[in-house]
Amino acid sequence: MKRVVVSALVALCVAQPAAQAVAQTVSDQCFALGDIAGQVASWRAHKKTRAQALNQAAYYYKDPSDREAVNAIIAKIYAPDAPHMTPDQASMAFTSECANRHKGQSASTQ
Repeated sequence: MKRVVVSALVALCVAQPAAQAVAQTVSDQCFALGDIAGQVASWRAHKKTRAQALNQAAYYYKDPSDREAVNAIIAKIYAPDAPHMTPDQASMAFTSECANRHKGQSASTQ
């Protein structure tokens, strides 16, 4: 009986984080947004057009909130007055911006 209970508890502990991970989207994950920004900066550096970037994003990001977040990144990186950033610079800038936004939101809800 103890083995069954222990096995069930272990299975529950392992399954819960996996279930939560499936439900998450990239739109609320700062490091994921930073990685995407780095990829978009790489596309721009390799002469991919904004339209090509939007098409590629639409192909890979089906969730509406994810697509909105990725399209916003593309809009910022491909803006006419935007500085040309390396993928590392873009990743750091967008990760930092997202983290600061989340920090501001959590401070205002307390």
